[in-house]
Amino acid sequence: MTRTFASRVDDDIELVLLDHHHTDAIHALVLSSLNHLRPWEEIARPDLTREETLEYVTAGQRSWAEGRALPSAVVYRGEIAGVVGARITREVDKAEIGYWLGSAYQGLGIMTRSVRAVVQTLFEDEGMHRVELRTAADNLRSRALAERLGFTLEGTLREAYPIDGVRHDLCIYGLLRTDP
Repeated sequence: MTRTFASRVDDDIELVLLDHHHTDAIHALVLSSLNHLRPWEEIARPDLTREETLEYVTAGQRSWAEGRALPSAVVYRGEIAGVVGARITREVDKAEIGYWLGSAYQGLGIMTRSVRAVVQTLFEDEGMHRVELRTAADNLRSRALAERLGFTLEGTLREAYPIDGVRHDLCIYGLLRTDP
Protein backbone atom coordinates (compact mmCIF):
# COMPACT_ATOMS: atom_id res chain seq x y z
CA MET A 1 0.00 0.00 0.00
CA THR A 2 1.36 3.42 -0.97
CA ARG A 3 1.33 6.07 1.75
CA THR A 4 0.12 9.53 0.79
CA PHE A 5 0.13 12.89 2.51
CA ALA A 6 -1.27 16.33 1.83
CA SER A 7 -2.56 18.93 4.24
CA ARG A 8 -4.42 22.13 3.52
CA VAL A 9 -3.17 24.41 6.31
CA ASP A 10 -5.32 27.41 5.39
CA ASP A 11 -6.44 29.36 2.31
CA ASP A 12 -2.83 30.26 1.45
CA ILE A 13 -0.77 27.24 2.51
CA GLU A 14 -0.77 23.59 1.53
CA LEU A 15 1.73 20.94 2.57
CA VAL A 16 2.36 18.28 -0.06
CA LEU A 17 4.60 15.24 -0.02
CA LEU A 18 7.94 16.04 -1.65
CA ASP A 19 8.03 14.66 -5.16
CA HIS A 20 10.50 14.57 -8.05
CA HIS A 21 8.56 17.26 -9.90
CA HIS A 22 9.45 19.69 -7.06
CA THR A 23 13.19 19.33 -7.69
CA ASP A 24 13.69 22.32 -9.99
CA ALA A 25 11.60 24.67 -7.83
CA ILE A 26 13.40 23.61 -4.65
CA HIS A 27 16.80 23.92 -6.32
CA ALA A 28 16.00 27.44 -7.58
CA LEU A 29 14.58 28.46 -4.19
CA VAL A 30 17.68 27.31 -2.30
CA LEU A 31 20.00 29.12 -4.71
CA SER A 32 17.94 32.32 -4.58
CA SER A 33 17.97 32.21 -0.76
CA LEU A 34 21.63 31.40 -0.11
CA ASN A 35 22.39 34.46 2.01
CA HIS A 36 19.43 33.67 4.24
CA LEU A 37 19.79 29.87 4.43
CA ARG A 38 23.53 29.30 4.34
CA PRO A 39 24.26 29.95 8.03
CA TRP A 40 21.71 27.29 9.05
CA GLU A 41 21.21 24.70 6.30
CA GLU A 42 23.74 22.22 4.90
CA ILE A 43 21.90 22.09 1.59
CA ALA A 44 22.42 25.84 1.04
CA ARG A 45 25.65 25.94 -0.95
CA PRO A 46 26.40 27.98 -4.07
CA ASP A 47 27.70 24.83 -5.82
CA LEU A 48 24.52 22.82 -5.10
CA THR A 49 23.67 20.82 -8.21
CA ARG A 50 20.27 19.81 -9.50
CA GLU A 51 21.34 16.18 -9.04
CA GLU A 52 22.06 16.79 -5.34
CA THR A 53 18.66 18.44 -4.97
CA LEU A 54 17.07 15.42 -6.65
CA GLU A 55 18.93 13.15 -4.20
CA TYR A 56 17.57 15.27 -1.31
CA VAL A 57 14.01 14.83 -2.61
CA THR A 58 14.50 11.12 -3.34
CA ALA A 59 15.90 10.46 0.14
CA GLY A 60 12.83 12.13 1.64
CA GLN A 61 10.50 10.03 -0.50
CA ARG A 62 12.31 6.82 0.43
CA SER A 63 12.17 7.66 4.15
CA TRP A 64 8.44 8.45 3.82
CA ALA A 65 7.78 5.09 2.13
CA GLU A 66 9.63 3.36 4.99
CA GLY A 67 7.60 5.26 7.62
CA ARG A 68 10.70 7.08 8.91
CA ALA A 69 9.95 10.63 7.74
CA LEU A 70 7.35 13.17 6.73
CA PRO A 71 8.98 15.31 3.99
CA SER A 72 6.72 18.11 2.77
CA ALA A 73 6.95 20.97 0.35
CA VAL A 74 5.39 24.16 1.71
CA VAL A 75 3.22 25.57 -1.06
CA TYR A 76 2.21 29.20 -0.53
CA ARG A 77 -0.34 30.61 -2.96
CA GLY A 78 0.64 28.02 -5.54
CA GLU A 79 4.43 28.43 -5.24
CA ILE A 80 6.92 26.31 -3.34
CA ALA A 81 8.09 28.49 -0.46
CA GLY A 82 10.14 25.99 1.53
CA VAL A 83 10.28 22.55 3.10
CA VAL A 84 9.06 21.22 6.43
CA GLY A 85 9.52 17.68 7.55
CA ALA A 86 10.16 15.29 10.39
CA ARG A 87 12.38 12.31 11.06
CA ILE A 88 10.30 9.70 12.83
CA THR A 89 11.56 7.17 15.38
CA ARG A 90 8.59 4.86 15.85
CA GLU A 91 10.27 2.68 18.47
CA VAL A 92 10.00 5.54 20.97
CA ASP A 93 7.11 7.50 19.37
CA LYS A 94 9.36 10.50 18.75
CA ALA A 95 9.87 12.83 15.79
CA GLU A 96 12.39 15.56 15.11
CA ILE A 97 11.03 18.40 13.02
CA GLY A 98 13.08 20.47 10.59
CA TYR A 99 12.29 23.22 8.13
CA TRP A 100 13.56 26.00 5.93
CA LEU A 101 11.84 28.82 4.10
CA GLY A 102 12.93 30.82 1.08
CA SER A 103 13.98 34.39 1.83
CA ALA A 104 11.15 35.93 -0.22
CA TYR A 105 8.60 34.24 2.06
CA GLN A 106 9.98 35.38 5.43
CA GLY A 107 7.85 37.32 7.89
CA LEU A 108 4.46 36.11 6.65
CA GLY A 109 3.82 33.46 9.32
CA ILE A 110 4.07 30.71 6.71
CA MET A 111 6.44 28.47 8.63
CA THR A 112 4.72 28.94 11.98
CA ARG A 113 1.44 27.76 10.44
CA SER A 114 3.16 24.94 8.54
CA VAL A 115 5.07 23.60 11.55
CA ARG A 116 1.90 23.77 13.67
CA ALA A 117 0.13 21.60 11.06
CA VAL A 118 2.98 19.08 10.90
CA VAL A 119 3.11 18.82 14.70
CA GLN A 120 -0.63 18.15 14.74
CA THR A 121 -0.19 15.45 12.08
CA LEU A 122 2.64 13.86 14.04
CA PHE A 123 0.59 13.67 17.22
CA GLU A 124 -2.81 12.80 15.75
CA ASP A 125 -2.05 10.73 12.64
CA GLU A 126 1.43 9.32 13.28
CA GLY A 127 0.90 8.59 17.00
CA MET A 128 3.98 10.41 18.26
CA HIS A 129 4.35 11.15 21.97
CA ARG A 130 7.20 13.64 21.60
CA VAL A 131 8.31 16.12 18.93
CA GLU A 132 11.76 17.68 19.06
CA LEU A 133 13.02 20.76 17.29
CA ARG A 134 16.75 21.48 17.11
CA THR A 135 18.12 24.81 15.96
CA ALA A 136 21.29 26.84 16.16
CA ALA A 137 21.28 29.02 19.27
CA ASP A 138 21.91 32.10 17.16
CA ASN A 139 19.03 31.34 14.77
CA LEU A 140 16.68 33.65 16.64
CA ARG A 141 13.79 33.32 14.16
CA SER A 142 13.75 29.55 14.47
CA ARG A 143 13.95 29.73 18.25
CA ALA A 144 11.06 32.22 18.32
CA LEU A 145 8.98 29.88 16.15
CA ALA A 146 9.57 26.99 18.57
CA GLU A 147 8.58 29.12 21.54
CA ARG A 148 5.48 30.50 19.77
CA LEU A 149 4.29 26.94 19.24
CA GLY A 150 4.75 25.98 22.89
CA PHE A 151 7.99 24.01 22.64
CA THR A 152 10.11 23.97 25.80
CA LEU A 153 13.83 24.71 25.63
CA GLU A 154 15.31 21.58 27.19
CA GLY A 155 19.00 22.24 26.75
CA THR A 156 21.85 23.56 24.67
CA LEU A 157 24.63 21.46 23.20
CA ARG A 158 27.78 23.56 22.90
CA GLU A 159 29.38 23.82 19.44
CA ALA A 160 27.44 20.76 18.28
CA TYR A 161 26.12 22.07 14.96
CA PRO A 162 28.79 22.67 12.29
CA ILE A 163 27.60 24.49 9.18
CA ASP A 164 29.92 25.85 6.51
CA GLY A 165 32.95 25.52 8.78
CA VAL A 166 31.34 27.36 11.72
CA ARG A 167 30.35 25.52 14.90
CA HIS A 168 27.09 26.72 16.45
CA ASP A 169 25.59 25.89 19.82
CA LEU A 170 22.49 23.74 19.28
CA CYS A 171 19.26 24.37 21.20
CA ILE A 172 16.99 21.39 21.75
CA TYR A 173 13.29 22.09 22.16
CA GLY A 174 10.66 19.50 23.03
CA LEU A 175 6.89 19.28 22.89
CA LEU A 176 4.90 16.41 24.38
CA ARG A 177 1.50 15.28 23.23
CA THR A 178 0.33 15.96 26.81
CA ASP A 179 1.64 19.54 26.92
CA PRO A 180 -1.07 22.20 27.08
